[in-house]
Amino acid sequence: MPLSFDTPGLRFDAGHRFDSGPAPVPPHNLKRTNRMPKFKLDLFRKSAAQKITLAQSHVAAMTGNASFPDASRLPTDAAFAAALTALETAEADVNAKKTAWKEAIATRDALEDALDAALTTRASYCEAAQPTNDAALISTALPLRTAPVAVGDLPAPGDLTANVGDDEGEIDLGCDPVAGAGSYEWQCRLHADGNAWQPAKTSTTSKITLDGLTPGALYGFRVRAIGAAGPGAWSDEASKRAP
Repeated sequence: MPLSFDTPGLRFDAGHRFDSGPAPVPPHNLKRTNRMPKFKLDLFRKSAAQKITLAQSHVAAMTGNASFPDASRLPTDAAFAAALTALETAEADVNAKKTAWKEAIATRDALEDALDAALTTRASYCEAAQPTNDAALISTALPLRTAPVAVGDLPAPGDLTANVGDDEGEIDLGCDPVAGAGSYEWQCRLHADGNAWQPAKTSTTSKITLDGLTPGALYGFRVRAIGAAGPGAWSDEASKRAP
């Protein structure tokens, strides 16, 4: 019988607890939230085929498994089997359509190659029949080549920049590429005494690194593009002190 304040013969200093009844039993379905799960399913990383393989392995492992005689908390075998079968059917359908799609692409590519060969043959015939008659060739509705156009004099390269290089005495130079340029001619000069421009380097690209410069000296740089018609105009000057 649980004790109360009006129990005869008891004192407040008798050592009894008035809440000394049996401890409450937590409900059997109370979830523990302070334990990390031991399974690492990573389902969001798995493909449908990998999930099917995992589920099939799980079914085989759970069949007759003495460690889990009561599976009342798990999805029923019928429900789990239905979910697995449904995904297997859908995955098979996707794979069949992928195969059909690949076969259709292969068929299309083969037919495209055949048409390419036929068009090339007909174009060759028309060129041989009317080699100098552009009007006749235009009437075939086949595209003609564009006549080559001379590049002419090249413009000055734009946006010339000079930046400190990685090592002492190095300057990195760069400019906008010039259409039709086969190479670039670079020059530099010292600013201290107004020295004349000196050849620095010739490159096939619009970016170079000059080395061997005097650390602390202020240099000026310029560049021009060289094409089939010769060198173009010089760029604006860029200045930088060598590191």
